[in-house]
Parts: sequence; structure tokens; C-alpha cells
Amino acid sequence: MRPMPRSTALGLLLLGVQAAACLDVDKEVDRFCLDNPVICSEGGPDAGPDGNAIQDGGGADGGDAGQDSGDAGQDGGDAGPDGGLPDGGREPPGWKPVNPMQMRRTAHTATVLKDGRVLVVGGSSTGDSSAVSPTKTTELYTVASNIWSPGGNLRTARMAHTATLLRNGNVLVVGGRGPTGGALDSAEIYDVAANQWTEVSPMPGGARAGHAAVLLPSGMVLVTGGGFSDFDGLDTSELYDPDNDRWTNAGVLNRKRNTLTLTLLDGGVAMAIGGFHRDGAETTAEVYNSYQPDGGWRLLSQRMGRGRNGHASTLLPSGEVLVTGSIAGSPATVLPTVDLFEPVSASWTPQADMREARFFHTATALPSGEVLVTGGYSTPYAQPHASAEILRRDGGREPIAPMSSARTSHTATWLESGSVLILGGTDGDVALNSAERYVPLSVVRAR
Repeated sequence: MRPMPRSTALGLLLLGVQAAACLDVDKEVDRFCLDNPVICSEGGPDAGPDGNAIQDGGGADGGDAGQDSGDAGQDGGDAGPDGGLPDGGREPPGWKPVNPMQMRRTAHTATVLKDGRVLVVGGSSTGDSSAVSPTKTTELYTVASNIWSPGGNLRTARMAHTATLLRNGNVLVVGGRGPTGGALDSAEIYDVAANQWTEVSPMPGGARAGHAAVLLPSGMVLVTGGGFSDFDGLDTSELYDPDNDRWTNAGVLNRKRNTLTLTLLDGGVAMAIGGFHRDGAETTAEVYNSYQPDGGWRLLSQRMGRGRNGHASTLLPSGEVLVTGSIAGSPATVLPTVDLFEPVSASWTPQADMREARFFHTATALPSGEVLVTGGYSTPYAQPHASAEILRRDGGREPIAPMSSARTSHTATWLESGSVLILGGTDGDVALNSAERYVPLSVVRAR
């Protein structure tokens, strides 16, 4: 079916509305297009059939130049037999000890493989964000036995990269910062069966770090935003086809976005939220319909209440997206604010603040619909938190026991055994190799 122009969608929408004079047109069109992604297109610059950006309403840079700290790049997956409880039975709620990793790591990734093991890749071995010491090493965590084993070495040492679980069970790692501190354009794939890495074609759009990536329903990987440095953002995006080792242009974002988040919504729609650029933290979000790649990126009309940088975006079981924390403004201020995105209405709703302001924290969805928030900075690049809290569905904010160590730039990964695995990060002075698991009360009640 040929995509319907946004203007035509608007016409159909107005035909069905009795009180058009009271209609918020932009918001209603956003809602219509999110509900009907297969028949609605347009918004930002189009990526044409040849992959080149074709302008249909944005400037040459994709619009006005305007930017999680959880697991980068949508790297979850169904845990297999190894995802069972370490003791083979039920666990009481709370924090559980985990054997430390073999290496100290911050700005790394953690990916649940299809057999239930957790693959930890790269990162920096120093806790100073200004120092660059990425590692080639990887390691594998076996949940049931609480044992770490070495993985194959990367071809290129990297940190601030993304890691994405592919449909065949292998893992794609893209970009990041290399040994010289500069951004990388390289990519490589981990073969789980062979325990080794193979270089694949580099990104033709150039190097990027602090970007985001997500696996699309087609099996392709969407890579978006990031930057060459910590001072500005990119508005480019690319698609990787692992079956053919081929990159194509995915169109130009309407805003430059470094350290953005990218969330896959129902219907194959990817949503880029916040991020920063030279002018500060972005209040906007935009969507990419993977079933209509020629439609490019479409900026949503409603903005969040505050700019988001160093935030976390969490897809809830309801299909809504919860956005927490940020560092924004001049002078920089760390925020406790929370916004909820409702895809059906394409609207943002402010929620109750977290108990503590945070950025570069993690926020992990629990099966109950609650969210576990851990760590992060509370003041600009001072000492991070050890604290944690549960964001309840009724708007309550429940403090829980702190982690064993203060940490930021760590990973938090949901395990199918019913707990959240916290790995590494920095305590503000040194990179950490410590690890721990949190078993939520809601899981215990459900068993």
C-alpha cells in the first residue's frame, strides 16, 4: 500500500470530528499516525528509495538544530535454560550478592543471550570520564552457577558503544570511543557458538559514540544520533542489514541528539527521545516508522516539560514510555522529573518526581509495571548515588535498600529468573567490577 501523506491523514481525521473548531490539530494527527503507521507518512525529511535524504519540509540539516543510561541498544532477549534461579527455587526480595566481573568496567554494555547468559562487552577500565582506556575484553555471566567466564576479545577496544541482540542470537556492536578517545565508525558481530568476534562493514555515515540502536521487526538494526565528541550531536541515522552485511541511510533526524534514548513502540515505530546538542538538552521526541522507511523521521508536536540529557527511557508493559531524570540548563541542574508518553494520544503527561534527582542512572521495567531506578549522579559529576527506588504504578515512590556501592554509567539488565542484574559503572573515582542482583517484591508475590 502506498503511504498516505500527512495532509491526507489530516483531512480524513477532520471528516470524522464533529467539533473541529476545538481540535488540537497537530496532536490529533500525531495520534492518528501512531495508531495507523502503515497508512500515514511524512514529517521530517524523507529517506528516498535510494536511501538519500529527500527534503519534504525540513531544512538541509533536517530541521532546526536543536540530546540512558540503562543497557544500550535494546539488548534484551528471551532467557533460555540458564536463566533459572541460582538456588533453583524462590528467593526472598532484596539485593543478592553476585561474583564480581573479571574486569573493571564503565560505559560498557550487557546483553542477555538466548541461552540466558549475559554478555558484557568493552567499556573503560578507569572511572574518570575524561580519561579514555577502553578494553577489548568481554565476559559471560552464567546466572544459575553465579560464574563468570572469558568471552572472545573484540577486534577494536571500545566504550560508549551499543550492543544489539540479533534475531539469530548473535550480537552486533557498533561505534563508541576507541583507544585514542575518538569516535569509531567500525562494527563487529559476536558469534555465540564460536565465542569470537568478526568485523563487519563500517558505518558509511561516519563515526559516532553516545548513540542509540534498536532491533526492528524486520531484523535490521536502526542506529541513530550520538556525536563525534561530547560537545555536539549528530542528526544522522543508518540501518544495518545483518543478513547481507549492508548499511543504508535511514534519513535525517529533525534535531541533533547526543546521548539520546531510542525505544521500540508497538507497530514497529522507533521513538528517539531527548539528547543534547550545542544549544543544550532537547525537550522533543521524534518517531521513525520501520514499515515505511521512506517516511523518514517525524517530530512529535508536544514537547516534554524539561530538556532530557543523561535520562533513562523505559518501555512499560502497557506500551507507554516512562522518562526519568536529566541534567539540563545553564548552570547545569540535575532533575528528579518524570514524564509519561502515551502512544495512543501521542501525548506527554508529567508524573510525580523521583525521590532523588538523577542522571546517568538506570530505570528497569518490572513485570508488575513498576520501575526499578538505581544510582546515577545527583549533582553535576560529583559523587554518584548508591540509592535505589521503586516507581509504583499508582504514582508512589518507594525507597528501597541501597546498592552495595554508589555507581553511575552502569548497566541494569532484567533476567527471566525474576531479578535485575546490576554491573560495573564508576563510583566517581574508579571503575567498578562489582555486581549485584535485585529481586523485586512483586515477583516474589507472583510466584
